[in-house]
Amino acid sequence: MRLAKSGLLLFIAGLVLGALIPAFASPRLALSAHSTAVQTGTALIVFGLLWPHTGLRPRASMILSNAIWMSTYVLVTGLSLAAIFGATRLEPIASGGRVGEAWQETILAILVPGGSLVLLVACVAWLLLWRSRSAD
Repeated sequence: MRLAKSGLLLFIAGLVLGALIPAFASPRLALSAHSTAVQTGTALIVFGLLWPHTGLRPRASMILSNAIWMSTYVLVTGLSLAAIFGATRLEPIASGGRVGEAWQETILAILVPGGSLVLLVACVAWLLLWRSRSAD
C-alpha cells in the first residue's frame, strides 16, 4: 500500500506543479515535470494495487518497491529543478536551448538520467521476478 500512497502524493504534487507552471523560469520544463509527476504518480498507484498479487519474496519486494517509488521522486525532483533553473542540456527542446551553470547541469545530469535508469531497471526486474514467481 506504500506504493499507492506514494503515488497519490506524487500525483497531487504533479497537480500543484501544473498549477504553478507560469511561475517557473522555464514553463516548458515545468510542464515536463508536471506531466511526469502525474503519470508516474498514476503508475505508482497501479503498482501499489498490483503488488500484493506478485507473490515476491519479502526482501525482493522491499528492494524493488523502494527503488520504484524513490526513482520516480528523484526523476520528478530533477525535472522540477530544471524548470526552476530554467535550463538543462538534457532537454534542449523544452529548455529552448538554454544551458544552466555547471553545478546546475551536474545536479540535473545525476538526477534525471539516474532516476530514469533506476526506474527502468526496477520495473524490468519486477516484471521478470513476477513472471518467474507466477510460473511456480
